[in-house]
Amino acid sequence: MPETNPVLRVCSLLNEQCARYLIVDGQAVILHGIIRNTEDVDILIEDSEENCKNVLAALARMEDGWAAQLTPRDLLENVVVKIADEVEVDVSTRAWKVTYAEALKDACEVVINGVRVPYLGLDSLIASKEKDRLDLLHLMAKKQKP
Repeated sequence: MPETNPVLRVCSLLNEQCARYLIVDGQAVILHGIIRNTEDVDILIEDSEENCKNVLAALARMEDGWAAQLTPRDLLENVVVKIADEVEVDVSTRAWKVTYAEALKDACEVVINGVRVPYLGLDSLIASKEKDRLDLLHLMAKKQKP
């Protein structure tokens, strides 16, 4: 039976394809313990053609299979690619100014219901939220707490 939690569903599919990714934006804020309402899942991916193929193969296994219509070039040439399927997934190779390679230095990981969930560390998340003042204020406050 497929996972019903949007984050766990997406992570489960990506993990099965050995995709290199991190959860970013609202879901990463939630994973850092800050209350926020969001249903879509935003992922930051490694910007290699091979990884893009893995990401698309994974997401194409969602209910409607919309990702099967995309190519690795679509992911590499666009700032954000929205895949509106059973779960709405925004795929990007940059989270504001942060790349996957840069974000690995402080990436976090948690296992929820047996699913590995990698996500942006606090410093990278703050760097990725430069334009989102409310999230930025909450994240900065969290960083200042011991």
